[in-house]
Parts: sequence; structure tokens; C-alpha cells
Amino acid sequence: MVASSARVQAHSFIEKRFGMALTPDFDTYPIDFTISAATAERGAVHVTWSDGRVSRFHNIWLRDNCPCVQCVHQVTKEQTFELVTVSPDIHPVAVAVAADGSLLVRWSDGDHASEFHTGWLRSNCYSAEARAERVVQRTTWDSTTLSEPPTFDGPAVLSDDAALYEWLVALRTYGATRLRNVPCTDEAITHVIGRIGIARDTNFGLFWDVRSEPNPVTNANTALPLPPHVDLPTREYQPGLQFLHCIENQAIGGDSILVDGFRVAELMREQYPSEYHTLTRTPFDWANSAKVTDYRWRSPIIVTDASGAVTEMRVGNWLRAPLDLPFEQVEEAYDAYRRLFEMTYREDLQLRSRFEPGDLVAFDNRRTLHARSEFTDAGGPRHLRGGYTERDDLQSRIRMLERAMRERRVALGNSTLG
Repeated sequence: MVASSARVQAHSFIEKRFGMALTPDFDTYPIDFTISAATAERGAVHVTWSDGRVSRFHNIWLRDNCPCVQCVHQVTKEQTFELVTVSPDIHPVAVAVAADGSLLVRWSDGDHASEFHTGWLRSNCYSAEARAERVVQRTTWDSTTLSEPPTFDGPAVLSDDAALYEWLVALRTYGATRLRNVPCTDEAITHVIGRIGIARDTNFGLFWDVRSEPNPVTNANTALPLPPHVDLPTREYQPGLQFLHCIENQAIGGDSILVDGFRVAELMREQYPSEYHTLTRTPFDWANSAKVTDYRWRSPIIVTDASGAVTEMRVGNWLRAPLDLPFEQVEEAYDAYRRLFEMTYREDLQLRSRFEPGDLVAFDNRRTLHARSEFTDAGGPRHLRGGYTERDDLQSRIRMLERAMRERRVALGNSTLG
């Protein structure tokens, strides 16, 4: 059936128990576009917006996302509705646009009614155009496009949410950033990570020190050069973000090197497709066997998602266990691995700099490879302090900052209207 598309008063359609349309989450949704018309046809509700865009929402999708008090717990904002409680052919018996602009739908299952906030509905449109607009942009780089990591003032990031947001978006976009002027104390890194989320504990501790030691537990705590790598590819869930804070550096040598692993993967896919595909489908074995722990994991070096997009890199030369592959695959795997490492050593793919006291480098540990040149303590000690948190903590913090921005925008709009 085709339902009414006229704008109607809410009480003539369903009883409005709230002053404004509910949303099924805690976010704030500015209304940038209003609904011009809404009709039900061919298993979906078609919504025409004030800018001319048309959104189609499947009946079952709308019913599944009903935000009412019967379907969503209004304190936790967690869903109580269960899909199996309604018929697969659930459909509207009436559709309308309320006086306040929300979409109203009365359903065929027991006369249930739903009311959808206009801003929420637009934000969650799943047309190809809308989904493309929501894709998080990431920019790959090399030394020809980026001379140094995006750099920000540490004290500003620690104290000002606007500066924090700018830094976090850059970290998400480029996978590598630098803060300057971070206080040279052991505790400073805890405050930086705390601005994002929760520090992740590992077999190296919640926080750890990188310096040359007489009895090192890892190659990082020597003066040896370290090849491009990510940390802890030996773990099933390798840390998402890494932080290295320079507290002291009087050493000779020890340059910091960053390589965008996603850029390396791009170039391999273009220039060496056979080796690229080998690294995406061949599992390598990673091991971190110490005196008191023994962590091992098996994974391709280049990890991709269902669409073929690269999602993470697992590279750690001194953490490789012996290859465990069928005889006929061993040489192919080694050839592809050699090609990858040849690329990570290309000067045009490396950013090289010296750590100065107060510098803090933050990077995506599943994307950005880091390395260092050999150094000597002849000039004095070199002391970095490190820690981890997760990618999803980064995403959550960005969303919360954006939510606060939207709340201020809506409040400002309401005060202007008042």
C-alpha cells in the first residue's frame, strides 16, 4: 500500500508522549535538512529531503531501529527489541511527517508506532552516496609528500580539547604524529595517553623504558639498529597505537625512522602484485619467547578486510619464528618477504629525524613501521618511555569530541531561536 506523505499534526497519527523525537543513542543530531515527503512503497519507506536527496529505508531496518521506550532502554540506550518478535514481512500501515519534522510510522505488528528524529535519520541513511560520505579518510605518505610527521604543541593537547581534536584527527588520518614540549618526566606519557583512553598492559608492562641496558630483555634495549617493524606482532591483538616519549637524548646516532606501511602495501600492489598477494594470504609465524613468557601468533604480514582494503601490517624481523609452510610455498614466501623489506629501506619511503627531549611520537602500530639507527652512549644516555593504547579508544575519543561540538552547535541554534 502507499501511505500518506502529507505533513500532519502528531496527535492525528500517533500519540506523542515526548516533547521531541527520541534517538536510540546518546548523540546529538543537528537538523540540517528536513523531510519534504515520505511514502511507503515496495518494501521500503522513501524519504525525500529538503535538498532533493532521496533515502530508502527498508521496512525491517526501520522497525529494528525504533527508538521508543518499548524498543530501547532509555537509561542505557541499549536495544530491548528482538528481531525475532516481529514478522519478516513487517510493513507500515501509515507513514507521515510530524509537525516537528520527525518521521512517523505505524506498523502492521500490533499497531506499534515509531518516531524517527530527522537528524538521526539523515545521519544514518545507507544510500551509496551517504555511505561514501561517512568513510573515514586516511592519507598515505612517503618522504616526497610528507617531510615530517604532523607536529603539535604538547601542552596545548594536554589542556585544550580543540587542540586535542586536531591532533587526534591527524593521528587517524596519517597514522603518525609528533608532539613537542611534552614535560620530560616519567609520568607525562600517562597524561598524554589518558587524553585518549586507557593504557594497555602487555608482557613489557603498562609503561616501559627504551634505553641501552647490560642485560636487555629485547633488542630495543640495546644500542643496535632496529629494522622497520611494528610492536608485538606476536600477540593475537597487537596494540593499536604506540607512544614514544623522549625524556633524555645525548647519544650519538639513534635517529628515529618512520615508514607508512599502508603506502608500502599500495606500492607493492601496484608494482609487485604477485608478492603482494603472497603476503596477504600466506601466514607467517611470530614468536616472543622470553624467560617468563612465550607469546606466539600466526598471521599474514599484510592483513586485509573483506573488501580487500589493508587494515594492518605485521612486521617484526627479530620476532619471526621459523616458517611453517608446505615445502612448495617456502621460497615464494621468502621472496615476497625480501621484496617488502627492500621497500621499507627505500629512502623515499622513510621519514628520518632525531628525538629531542620533550618530543613524543604517536603512531598507528598496525600501520606505521618504526625503526632506529645504531647509537652509542659515548655522548650521554638516550632514554625513551613508551606505552600503548588502542585504535578504538582513538575513535571513541574523536566521536566524543565531535558529539560535544554538535551539542554546542544545537544549543547555540536553540538559543538563537529563543
